[in-house]
Amino acid sequence: MLKWYGYVGILLIVFAELNFLFVVEPFALWYMSIVWIGYILFIDAMVYRVKGQSIISGYIKEFVFICILSVPFWLIFEFYNLFTKSWTYTNYTWYIQVAYFITIMPAVLETFSLISAAGIFKRFDSSMLKKSARPTSRFYFVILVLLVLFGFVITVLPFIMPQIGYPFMWVGLMLLLDPLNNLIGRPSVGQKVAAGKRSILYGLFLSGLIMGFFWEFWNFQAFPKWTYNISYLPFSYIKLFEMPIAGYLGYLPFAVEVYLYYALFRSFIFKNRNALLDM
Repeated sequence: MLKWYGYVGILLIVFAELNFLFVVEPFALWYMSIVWIGYILFIDAMVYRVKGQSIISGYIKEFVFICILSVPFWLIFEFYNLFTKSWTYTNYTWYIQVAYFITIMPAVLETFSLISAAGIFKRFDSSMLKKSARPTSRFYFVILVLLVLFGFVITVLPFIMPQIGYPFMWVGLMLLLDPLNNLIGRPSVGQKVAAGKRSILYGLFLSGLIMGFFWEFWNFQAFPKWTYNISYLPFSYIKLFEMPIAGYLGYLPFAVEVYLYYALFRSFIFKNRNALLDM
């Protein structure tokens, strides 16, 4: 049996799907928020069923914090879009956008939590995991600083050369935040992989692909929606929903960036470990 809110999530998804067909106002304008709230509730209930605990049931304050952080996180990409002009919105207002942006990080992290709880990629972890610790030697410190600087350059490249820098808007934060987190003692995906825990990277990649599919699937049906202006992508005429197939590759590092961004800010508020998110 699912937690009660899992069934609420299923009902919200079904309700949204029916409204995709019948376009009943005022719900049509809120399709994406409704369906993603339903998704988040359902996935969290699935995590509880598998693991006996979940983010909403056991870390509700942290869940609220994730929702709040989700808005400034996505605004980074909206700022990128002012320069790259990679997508445009139709029938969106600012408050409908904010309601949708709130769901982005929770959806990714809940999906990652379910994949981790199910142990899908556990077999890829080293049988003798090394203890993950901050590097203390001067050599590693210098390497991390150089990687942070390199990540910063990649992060600002889309602002300087938007037409050729577009792909870097999806990898820049990952290249910047991973060594930065490692440097200042926050959870780092690269550090965990180096310690033998490959499952976290594979789990995040799969989370990104799952999110990409559903984001594009539900956006394709929605009344307020976004469309892409990325004809310069390779094989841009081959699409799955609104997104060119090549564009789905961006969802892999995007999920890693969600994890790293949250890991960067989490310890300012929460000192306890969150096993569900491996933080």
